[in-house]
Amino acid sequence: MELNYLKLYFSLTLTGLTIFAGVEGYYSYKAYVLAKEAKAYAIQAQRDAKAAAAREKVRLNKLAKEQAHRQQTINNAQRTNNEICSFWTVEYRDTRTDYNKSMMDGACARARKAPVKSSNAFIDLKGN
Repeated sequence: MELNYLKLYFSLTLTGLTIFAGVEGYYSYKAYVLAKEAKAYAIQAQRDAKAAAAREKVRLNKLAKEQAHRQQTINNAQRTNNEICSFWTVEYRDTRTDYNKSMMDGACARARKAPVKSSNAFIDLKGN
């Protein structure tokens, strides 16, 4: 039996190249699948970030509305105190009685107090 070394060389080379191509194809497919999963993960993370930003915006809007409502309540209380002071001042000017004087002093003392900061939820309408 005569051995043909040229045929053996080409057979082994072709076998090696086939195995190499198969392994490279497998790794290329694996890289493609991983890239596809990474892209899906990135898209989901982007959606989650947008949803979180929208929730934060809603929360901040709600806090701003609550703050505005608190400030409006404080402004209304201060305006009421000023109106009561003005009322008792006019009453005291019309009829100078001790009752009108004490009511004017109390109302004007409340009106002169520094406005309550908006972060404080307690509003003192009685002046205590």
